[in-house]
Amino acid sequence: MATLSGAKTGCSPRDKRVVKDETTANELWWGKGSPNIEMDEHTFLVHRERVVDYLNSLDKVFVNDQFLNWDPEHRIKVQIVSARAYHSLFMHNINNMGKDGDVALFFGLSGRAIREA
Repeated sequence: MATLSGAKTGCSPRDKRVVKDETTANELWWGKGSPNIEMDEHTFLVHRERVVDYLNSLDKVFVNDQFLNWDPEHRIKVQIVSARAYHSLFMHNINNMGKDGDVALFFGLSGRAIREA
């Protein structure tokens, strides 16, 4: 498979925005040299609404239900929705679900329930 990514390639740490609130204010690195750029909650909600409106206008979207973080004690469940298949494949590859049984854990099912589905 080959794709054309356009003028911008790769993931730039300086393109990341994080809502600074009572939790993230003390948990993340802020300031000079930090890749975490502060965003207020209102701005986040405006951008989120624009993205949801855009995705709702499409005939097809691609969804990945995955864990972030390989350590079972620290991983979180996320649902990644994208407009393009190659973005979905990229996210699948960098956020691998891990072992086969992890899929059942993600959905809160036993391995037996997955096999019977």
